[in-house]
Order: sequence, then structure tokens, then C-alpha cells
Amino acid sequence: MRLWTLLIIFPVCASSPLVAETSQGKDPGVESTCFGRACNPRMGNLAQGRVLSTQSVCGANSSEPYCFYKQTAAPRRRESCSAAKCSKCSSAIPSQAHPPSAMSDSSFRYPDTWWQSAEGVKKETLQLDLETEFLFTHLILVFRSPRPAAMVLERSQDHGHTWKTLRYFARDCEEVFGLAEGTSDGESGATCTSKYSGAFPCTRGEVIYRALSPWHSVDPYGPAAQDQLMITNLRVHLLQRQLCPCQAKHPDAAVLPTDHYAIYDFIVKGSCLCNGHADHCVPARGYQPSQQKTSNMVHGKCVCRHNTAGDHCERCAPLYNDQPWQAANGIIGTPHECQKCKCNGHAKRRQTGGVCNDCRHNTEGRHCQNCKKGFFRDPSRPKTAPDSCKPCSCHPVGSILSGGSPLCNPSSGECTCKPGVGGLRCDSCVMGYWGLHEYGCRPCDCTGDCDPYTGDCISG
Repeated sequence: MRLWTLLIIFPVCASSPLVAETSQGKDPGVESTCFGRACNPRMGNLAQGRVLSTQSVCGANSSEPYCFYKQTAAPRRRESCSAAKCSKCSSAIPSQAHPPSAMSDSSFRYPDTWWQSAEGVKKETLQLDLETEFLFTHLILVFRSPRPAAMVLERSQDHGHTWKTLRYFARDCEEVFGLAEGTSDGESGATCTSKYSGAFPCTRGEVIYRALSPWHSVDPYGPAAQDQLMITNLRVHLLQRQLCPCQAKHPDAAVLPTDHYAIYDFIVKGSCLCNGHADHCVPARGYQPSQQKTSNMVHGKCVCRHNTAGDHCERCAPLYNDQPWQAANGIIGTPHECQKCKCNGHAKRRQTGGVCNDCRHNTEGRHCQNCKKGFFRDPSRPKTAPDSCKPCSCHPVGSILSGGSPLCNPSSGECTCKPGVGGLRCDSCVMGYWGLHEYGCRPCDCTGDCDPYTGDCISG
């Protein structure tokens, strides 16, 4: 298969040294394309390393013969079609087996492997099930048999619960689907094309679908593009076989076993869905590796940058939601990094809008900057220290309580005393008062001072 260039361009950022971020997964010393820019993981074949399912496969029960034509273009006037080539298919013999996995192996390392349906099958369905959401940019099918006279491409965004048609393909759109060439079906917005449904070439014919037009500038992280690009499943219905026209030119070829579908490559170009906040992905939960080994696997869990978190970097990391989360801008490259919260080290999370949630260490306030009632700031400790707010050490009888807790100056720790009571802890009567009790201290009934415990006058 020939090398295809990427049709949908995602932002590529200049490498810069990575600063310390809350996200994990890469060595901080490794350069990252995400520093100060929108970024995206590498593109690849989503089908590679995953299981493709089909309804049938040739030679499943016993060895069966088949034939095909190697005619890669319509013959010119003086040229004649080449003769059919015939062989046998058997799932039990590796050299004669043509399983679905052959469609998703490396088309560079294994260019001549293919899947083949059972002989005589009229309709067939190919399906790729992904373990999580991915961005899907385009599909390339390379047929070994003649391309179908009719087929349909569908995608799901909810793991197969609902499906949407992306494109109709037919040699005659109006006859097969009741749609004029290039017009949509009105329900899904899918259009029909005859471009990829010709009988020639009889082998190596391609079917291509682009999720976005290459002529329009669209932010790949914006909601409109995400709605078009995001998939969890992809399936292709092969609805109508067609014979290679060369077969009709050979009278003896009518009885040849050519009634099957065969595909060399099923290439689903796409990437991990990271909203512009990651340049690297690791295996997502639920990933089931296929038996084929590959070094070019496109995994589905983002290693988030820009202080974001989640499998798809879809939210801000804890204590980095000072502003609402945003996807990066894929056109101008703005990263929209999540901003660190200003909670003085006393909160585990922060509510959007600048207010800290669940202040700890006996603190309160929008930024956990104040000590709670009943506590005061120890001037010898940093404001960010867990023990910077100390409990008020006030006498339970002589000090004023609020909600059952003593009140003290939040800066000095000096207690608020009841009438006639004094001292830093409100634990003694001031001069001229005696008898500390729940209402404070009583005035001395003397011309001078009195004993603070008995009230007896003290002569001067």
C-alpha cells in the first residue's frame, strides 16, 4: 500500500523544556510539545493492534477454492484482461488463512495479507470496537476483490448503543439509496458518492472517507469538530458485490469462485482524544490487546498537561480550577491552561470562581486565609503551615463564648473577657472586682480594692 499523508492537520508545537506540572507520566526532563501551546498525541491507525470483527471468513469449516483478477486498471483498446489467478483458503492452514486481523496489520511490513469473506456471501459487516473515545479523521479501505457496488459507513459515540451514518457509497446512488449524487439523506446529513464504487480496478481499489473537509479551517478541539470526529465504534456494511469486468470477457470464467469480498487494509486514522492538553497516551481501562504485536499502537488514556486531569484531560486537576476548564484552541494554539488555586495550602480542591472548598487546618475564607473562630494565627509559624492556626486558650468561665467556643483575637490570641474579668486568658478579676462566675466578676462594695476571691475590703 502506498504511503498516505495526513489529511487533517492538528497543531504541532515547537518543543520546549517541560516545566513542573501536576500531571504524571513523563520524565520532567523530557521535552514536551505542550509547553505554552496546544498539543495533540501522534496520529496513527486505530485499528492496528485491536480486534476487527466480521460476519464470515473463508475456509472456516473446510478448504475452499477462490479466484481473483489482478487487473489494476481498465484495459486499453488493444490490451486484454489478464487471466484469473486461483488458490485455496483454509483457516486451519496458516499459509492459506485470511482472517480479519490481516486487515489491521502493518501494511508496510505485511503488504500482501488480507481478509476474505466466505464464498457466496452477499452482504458483510466489518466492525471496530474501541475501548474509549478517540478522534477519527479518515478511513482508507484497500480491497483485494473489486470494490462493492454499494456500501455504508457508520459510527457510534456511545459504544454501539446508537449509530449514525457517515457516508453512502454506490455505483448508482439514486438506484441503491434513493439519493442524488452529493445530496444528504436529511436524517444524519450523510451524503452519497459514486467516486469509490467503480468495478475497476479489480484489485487494490481504494475507498476513502474524510471526517472533515481539508479545505475548511476547523478547530479540532471545538464542540462542532468533536461531534464529527469523536467515535467509540466504526462499522462498514458491504451491501452489494460486483464482478471484475474481465470475468465477462472470458467465457469459461463465469463458473470461477469469485463471489466474495476481500480487503488488504482497514486503516482508521485518528488519535487519542485529549482536548489539546496532551502529547502522549497510555493504555485505557478496558483495552483488550489482539494477538498481533505492534509498536505503533494508538492508546486511549491521555497523559495530561496544562494542569488538567481525566482520561481525556476533560477537567482541571485538583487545586488548579481557579478558572473554568477549557479545551485548547487548535487553530491559534492557545493552551487554556488550568490555573493554580490560591488556597494557602489549606484545601484539597477549589470551586470554579476563585473560592476554596473544604478549607482544612482550622482555616476559612475565600482563600483559606483566615483562622476559624476559636483559633488564632501563630506569628511564629508560616501562613501555609498546617499548624499555623492555634486554638484559643481562654478560660471557659471568664471568656465570652460563641457557639460554645471561646472568642479570641485572630492575630494575637488575646481572649474576649466578660465584664470585670481580665488577663490574656480571662482567668482573673480585674482590680475593683471579685468573685469570678458565669456572668463575670462583681464590683467591690468598698471605697478601695477588695479581695478578688472573697470580696473582703482591703484597707489602703
